[in-house]
Amino acid sequence: MQILSDLSTPFVNACSKINSAVTRDLRPKTLIYLRRTPGTTWIIKRGYVRLSYVEPKGRSLTRLLLGKGAMFGDLPFTPGFFLPNEQAISSGISCVIEISRQELEKHALAMPIFESLLLQTFSSQLQALDRRMQWQLIFPLRTRIATALHDLACFSGGRCGHGHLVDVRLTHEEFAELVVAARPVVSEVLVELKQEGIIDYTRSYICLLSLDRLSSLSAAEH
Repeated sequence: MQILSDLSTPFVNACSKINSAVTRDLRPKTLIYLRRTPGTTWIIKRGYVRLSYVEPKGRSLTRLLLGKGAMFGDLPFTPGFFLPNEQAISSGISCVIEISRQELEKHALAMPIFESLLLQTFSSQLQALDRRMQWQLIFPLRTRIATALHDLACFSGGRCGHGHLVDVRLTHEEFAELVVAARPVVSEVLVELKQEGIIDYTRSYICLLSLDRLSSLSAAEH
C-alpha cells in the first residue's frame, strides 16, 4: 500500500539518480505492462499503481494498490518471485521510474546506504501485503470493508471540506476485488456506512467522515 514519506522520499530520490533510470509520466489507466517480464523493476515516484492478476479465462482481478516508493515488476534480489500473468495499470495521474533490475542490484551492493533504503522499502512493502491478506480473513464483511477503507485513508493523508479524502480512484468492482467479496454485497455495505454518516462517496471519490467510528468498526474483528 503506502510507504511512509520518511522512507519513500529518499528512496525515490536515490533511484532517480541511477544512470539507467527512466522516468515516465502516466495518464490515468495507462497500461504499464500487460505481462510482467524479467529484468525490469519499477518504482512509483508519484501517484498510484494497481496490480491485477489475469485469470486463464481473461478476467482481471485487482491484487494490490501501491503508492509512492513501492516497487513492482521484477523485484531486486528475489529471482523468480513474480506472477507472469500480472498487469500493472496507473491509478490516476502517476509517475514511475523504470530501472534495470541488475543495475538496481549492482547499485545497492556498491552503496550500503542505498542498500539499506532498498531493504527497508521492501520490508515495508511486505508488511503492506500482509495487511492486504488480513483484509481477506476479517469477518464479518462490514468489519473487513471498514478495515480496508481505514487503510486506504493513508494514501492521501489530506482532508476535503468535511472529512478525510481517499484520493485513490476505485470503482465498486475494484474495491470488491480488494476485499474479496461480491460487488453487490459490498455496495450494500457502503450504502449502509453512508446512511450512518461514516463515509460519503460518489463515482469519483470516497470521503471518510468519521475515522473514529471507522476505527471502531475495524477493531471489532470476529
